[in-house]
Formats: sequence, structure tokens, C-alpha cells
Amino acid sequence: MWKDRPGSCKKISGFGVKVIAFDPYLEKSPGGIELKDLNTVLKESDFVSIHCPLNDSTRHLIGEQAFKKMEKKPLLINTSRGPIVDEKALIQALKEGLISGAGLDVLEKEPPDPLNPLLKMENVILTPHVSFYSVESISQLKRSTAKNVVDVLTGRWPRSVVNREVMGKTRASISIS
Repeated sequence: MWKDRPGSCKKISGFGVKVIAFDPYLEKSPGGIELKDLNTVLKESDFVSIHCPLNDSTRHLIGEQAFKKMEKKPLLINTSRGPIVDEKALIQALKEGLISGAGLDVLEKEPPDPLNPLLKMENVILTPHVSFYSVESISQLKRSTAKNVVDVLTGRWPRSVVNREVMGKTRASISIS
């Protein structure tokens, strides 16, 4: 969630980067992030970094049509979930030069087939779904987990609830505050 990561925007902005984002769940822009529709983000971005859950509306969100909208031939970064990117369309987009490259921490099928073309492409960097790892990220993970535990134990919903539609519909005695 963008609202949980204002520091990331500040960090990248220090390099003179303008941050734009698409998030269908946000009504107003968190600090330093300009919200746009998905087509505008795809069209205007030098880097497209994916940060969303995998569900029916995000499966293959980035596919053939999305790649055709990427006018600036961006670098695609996916550290979210593999099936959000249509891998066949990604391979084609890389071959056709619709994007300049890809940094992937996840793939549609894991472990990948040894014959997967992405494994041999010079404009692709693959990591084993650990690109988040750093001393700072582990500390942040521990802090966030502890905060969520405290929230639940004091009768509040944790900040990181993904399926918010269950709020108020569970048998748990957690009130919304």
C-alpha cells in the first residue's frame, strides 16, 4: 500500500524522479505520489514497478495491451506476484523492444522451466523472490509485525489487512477504529 510507504517515494525522489502511480483503492494521493489512471502510468513511465496483490482483477494485468501502451520503453520491475504479468506477452515485448528490460523477483511458474526464454535474455535480471532482503527491511518487517499484533490484541484491525471486505463481517471481536 502506498500510504504505508511514503519513505520509498522520498528516497527515489532524491534522484530527481517524479513518482506517479495507479491504485484503484486510493481516493487521494499520499505524500509525493501523483495518482493517475493505469493507461497514463503505462504511457508516461520510464520504470513500471508492480506492487499489488494477485487476484482476479490483477491476473495478467500487464499483458500484450499494456506493453503496447508503454511509449517510453520502460524497465518493468515485478516484485509482487508472477501471474500479474503475462509471461508470454512479456517475452514478446522484450523481443520486440516494447520495453527495455525486466527485473523480476517472481515468475508465473516457479520454479521456472529451464527452457524459459527469460532465463537466457540479456535484458532480464532474475532474483529468487528475495529482493526485499536487507538488514533494514528485516527490522521493518519485525516492527510492522509487532504493531499488527499490538493492534489485534488491543481490539483494532491490523494496518495490513488485504481483504478489507471482511471487516465487520467476522465473528472476531475486533472493532474498527
